[in-house]
Amino acid sequence: MDALLTRRLEASGAVTGATADVVRVFETASTVLFIITSIGIIVCLLKPYPRALFPIAAIYLTFSVIQIIANVFSMLSTAHVASGVGLGSLWDVFAVYAMSVTVFMFVYLFLDVSTPGGAFVWPARDGHPPPTPNLLDYLFISLNVNSTYGPTSEAVMSRPTKLIMAMQVLLAILMLTVLISRSVAATS
Repeated sequence: MDALLTRRLEASGAVTGATADVVRVFETASTVLFIITSIGIIVCLLKPYPRALFPIAAIYLTFSVIQIIANVFSMLSTAHVASGVGLGSLWDVFAVYAMSVTVFMFVYLFLDVSTPGGAFVWPARDGHPPPTPNLLDYLFISLNVNSTYGPTSEAVMSRPTKLIMAMQVLLAILMLTVLISRSVAATS
């Protein structure tokens, strides 16, 4: 998706010259970093290297969040470019939205696993032990933060997790702003 977004920005003329070179270098470097860290994560999962898994995953997720931020700001800076081209031109907004939900799902999983006592309090039914969260639970949190601006039933206990959620909310508001701006421009 990052490569497609970069090509769209260049093809639309939204980025040119030195800016296009910077965008291209960032996209190439991010692809290389993702490949290297993905290989590291796969090796750690296949071989018993549990101590190396957390630092590699932290690097991977940190750079993923930086890419989401860069994508949102690229979309924000190019919201004025396309006018009268129809709603089909909004695919990149939806792609960045989906990437944001996915990346933050893994960030919340990482934070919950790496925080002593957990980053979240998972609600339980009366008389039952709290459930063991799975990937769907973290997807639910990420979708809620991206669309309703906060978790619904899970209590957030970790300050770093609260800060990450606040950042995701701000990015979601910017994505919504770009979506509205481009929708109006695409239909006028």
